[in-house]
Amino acid sequence: MDKDGWVKLYRSILENPIVCKDGDHLAIWVYLLLEATHEQRQVLFKGKKTLLNPGQLITGRKSIAFTLNINEHKVQRVLKTF
Repeated sequence: MDKDGWVKLYRSILENPIVCKDGDHLAIWVYLLLEATHEQRQVLFKGKKTLLNPGQLITGRKSIAFTLNINEHKVQRVLKTF
């Protein structure tokens, strides 16, 4: 995956009570923003080619938990909240 580029993050995100509930919520939100594709591209998922549109990503709670060092059950709860 191409890791070049940038994401515009507005300061008003700090006023969002869901995203800023705690540091883990914010970390997961930013992770999702940074991992989402910014252009249409094909990826291999479960052995099949899948087309991702801008703003989409394929990930899972285990991957997020491992990457961010957050408990997997908490990641699941946060994703449900989002």
